[in-house]
Amino acid sequence: MNKTVTGASSIRKCLSVLDCFTEETPRLSLSQTAERTGFSMPTTLRVLSVLCEEGFLERGEDRLYQPSWKTYRLGRLFDAHDAIRNAILPAMRRLRDATGETVSLYCKHDIHRVCVEQAVSTHELRRSSHPGYPYPLWAGATAKVFLPFLTADELERIRQEAPPQRQAIWDVFLAEAEKARAQGYAVSDAEREEGIASIAAPLFDSRGRLAACIGISGPSFRFTDQARQAAVPLLRNECAALTSEYGVQLSCCAFVLPPVPRP
Repeated sequence: MNKTVTGASSIRKCLSVLDCFTEETPRLSLSQTAERTGFSMPTTLRVLSVLCEEGFLERGEDRLYQPSWKTYRLGRLFDAHDAIRNAILPAMRRLRDATGETVSLYCKHDIHRVCVEQAVSTHELRRSSHPGYPYPLWAGATAKVFLPFLTADELERIRQEAPPQRQAIWDVFLAEAEKARAQGYAVSDAEREEGIASIAAPLFDSRGRLAACIGISGPSFRFTDQARQAAVPLLRNECAALTSEYGVQLSCCAFVLPPVPRP
């Protein structure tokens, strides 16, 4: 690698530049990249040049930068999860068709949840997540599924990240999460987003470790308490069937949480 880009700080600069490229903006100019990262133009140009030299980016004749073959290779490694996602997607579509609401598959990444697959509601007014984007775990049905399996350190970091109004009811929220673990599903209404209601249930691997979570969410006026309660057995049955059929494959998922010691 170019000697002008060395050390942890420089690595973070390279990652920050790569993070600028999205499905909505797959090609960027030097000035656009500098604006998004907040780096100076010389620094941005230096980082872009190194990433091009190393095969992670390439510069077209129009002077715009775009991901190159090495980023594609990394993407293909992540696509190793496709077998899991493709196996789960039919169940998600069944839930979407039965409830009319958006169904999402979430995995844990550090102290956040990341949407890795989605069956979006066909309603014009709908709730949807951005695949690949990290969401907080300090509120919501999905968070209640994940929290009981986290370490004390992770829970504290999540609490510190939460807004003051959520920190004030943290113990209550943890109690709701434990209740969700005992009953096998979680429910929420406008906990993180006003007007959004959701339910969620866990997916376990063959060793009984929490591997992922499937959530159903929609506008509160349509996804009412009655609608949510009617959807709970559908969601739990699909999750139980997926756990039973694909537990071994889920054991190989890179996002699987570590086993939690039993008391």
